[in-house]
Amino acid sequence: MKEELAEIVRTFEAVGPLVGNAVKSGQLFHPQAELTEPDSDILCDYDVEIPMSDGFSVTANIFRSKAAAEKGEKAPVVMCAHPYNNHLTPALKKTPLDGPPQQYRLIPQAGGKPVFSKLTSWESPDPNFWIPAGYAVVNMNLPGYANSGGPPSAFSEHQGKCYYEAIEWVAEQPWCSGKVGLNGVSFLAISQFHVAACQAYGGPPPSLCCISPWEGLTDPYRDIFAFGGLSDIGFPTFWWATEVKPSINGTEQDFVESDGSIPTDYLKNHPFYDDYWKAKAAKLDEITVPMLVCASFSDHGLHTMGSFRAFEKAKSKYKWVYTHRTGKWVSYYSQEVQEMTKNFMDCFLKGDTSSGFLDTPPVRLEVRSSLDEIHEVRYENEWPIARTQYTQLYLSEQPQSLSLEKPEKQMEVAHPAKKGKAFFNFKFTEDTELSGYMMLRVWVEARPGKAGEASPDDMAMFIAANKLDRDGNSVHFNGSVGNKRDMVTRGFCKVSRRELDPIESTAWHPVQKGASEQKLKVGEIVSVDIELYPSSTFFSAGEALQLIIASDEIIPSPPYRKDVSCNHGKHVLHFGGNYDSHLLVPKIRSREE
Repeated sequence: MKEELAEIVRTFEAVGPLVGNAVKSGQLFHPQAELTEPDSDILCDYDVEIPMSDGFSVTANIFRSKAAAEKGEKAPVVMCAHPYNNHLTPALKKTPLDGPPQQYRLIPQAGGKPVFSKLTSWESPDPNFWIPAGYAVVNMNLPGYANSGGPPSAFSEHQGKCYYEAIEWVAEQPWCSGKVGLNGVSFLAISQFHVAACQAYGGPPPSLCCISPWEGLTDPYRDIFAFGGLSDIGFPTFWWATEVKPSINGTEQDFVESDGSIPTDYLKNHPFYDDYWKAKAAKLDEITVPMLVCASFSDHGLHTMGSFRAFEKAKSKYKWVYTHRTGKWVSYYSQEVQEMTKNFMDCFLKGDTSSGFLDTPPVRLEVRSSLDEIHEVRYENEWPIARTQYTQLYLSEQPQSLSLEKPEKQMEVAHPAKKGKAFFNFKFTEDTELSGYMMLRVWVEARPGKAGEASPDDMAMFIAANKLDRDGNSVHFNGSVGNKRDMVTRGFCKVSRRELDPIESTAWHPVQKGASEQKLKVGEIVSVDIELYPSSTFFSAGEALQLIIASDEIIPSPPYRKDVSCNHGKHVLHFGGNYDSHLLVPKIRSREE
């Protein structure tokens, strides 16, 4: 009973703020999406059973052209697979008030309203776009979800195995050309990474010609559950309670028997980055199929890091990355992105290169000046950008600032371990673009708050890079879950988890190993390297970059919520002299330099 009560409280804390905001804003009653009627040419085959080698079947909804079916014509397939129940569409009257999927009533967005047809389930390809473009669409329930058989799981190799078999089954159907491409957002992107590097069969399905994962994490431990070593106690609860658990074809116990535990207990049972977590990370360096991935700068906290990791690590000969800083669903369903994705699919599913897509440079970079102002959209040949000039901005003396030179004098700044903050500013004397990875190295100490108190042995730290205009006012950006007051970028760190992975880390991008816990001793001063999410921001001369180091969330973004229970006493920052505390920033030189 005690555990059940704790789960109820945990769920309320995660979901409550979103529901409250949705009621207050009116979004609960006026969902942020626009629906269109299904194209009259679309033939809908629901609950098609696809047999699996394990003895059960998964189900898929298949959308094709009626005219093409009457002529016996074959079409390439755009496919997706997910745990979210493909029945939940307005066309089947399975969504609240026959409107868009429920998430559009709960989760705030930026950049306007996405537009899609009533045949479209949560974060999936819209048949209204793809059928007239000469494709078929297959929308599949992963094993153990909705009316698919088999064991339910998440981020699992078994899901990749079943997806592999389903792709090959689809390719053999008389209406399919034998060529399949994958598309979709979030988990519909995650499942693509796993099947493209399918562990059960040693590689991708033979009929899989390309993938287009739109904003998906690739390493659950490092991307969301324990980014920076800090446990996220909000999003896993929200995701499990509102999206995963309701779709299970069976009981919660069925999920536990298959996956070891429910997502809210993953970290309790596996606090360190062990084999359990490694099995849930996509094997990106084994991906060789052509890939068009979206890695947005507006999904800090969930998908940003994993999406860029996918682009960097995949061994695909043909790979592109599309960046933006607006709402993920607005972007995904936009005409620009739909046409771009079609041009990509045409190349590898139809052999049609007439759009010139193959000549597009690999990186579409959107550089923002603010929430509403795009400074520039341009194309680069690599990520991170080769001409990046990594620049150290040292924490400096009062008034607290950032300096190009390390101060000779040794100094410290202390703030409370509850709601405390420290600010350091750097004013640009010339127009400057920062695009890529930032990293904070800072020497820290945990002290008692009062005489006689025990010395804290750990610290939860929150980092943000903020932009200030010439008058010192914060310049806002779009962030995850519709946050319109986000900053340039952010990062987190639990000091006891500071050990770095020497293989994954670079000079500009530290990655925690997640394999040890190094508690602080009394009076101990340690160096911590903290990764910040990739970003792309333009600063005009006279504007400033503000580094914020805090002991709690700097910009709250429900349902994301970190565990800060280790914070007590004071956090002390040491810099100058023997302490090389600095923010490393990615300054982009012009091509002429």
